[in-house]
Amino acid sequence: MTSTPAWRAWLRFPIDNWPSRIYLLLVVAAVVFAAVDSTITGPDASFSAIYMLILTAPISLLATIPLLGVAVGALFNATIIGALAHLARARR
Repeated sequence: MTSTPAWRAWLRFPIDNWPSRIYLLLVVAAVVFAAVDSTITGPDASFSAIYMLILTAPISLLATIPLLGVAVGALFNATIIGALAHLARARR
């Protein structure tokens, strides 16, 4: 009998399903867009950082360090999305 490593069991919900992966890719795209836009137009010239904050709300809005809040919020939301996807598959 093969046992799943502990780290793999913890990462099952956030990254081991397609809905969570697509969500995390959207968050990464929003962070890259904000980084590129802030280097081109300056740090306060546009609202490009709002996209990454909205995608990872409500956790990112509670954090005092924005990029850390985005990372924690993205993992939290991906875990919820993964758990719901797992629940939907289990009910079939």
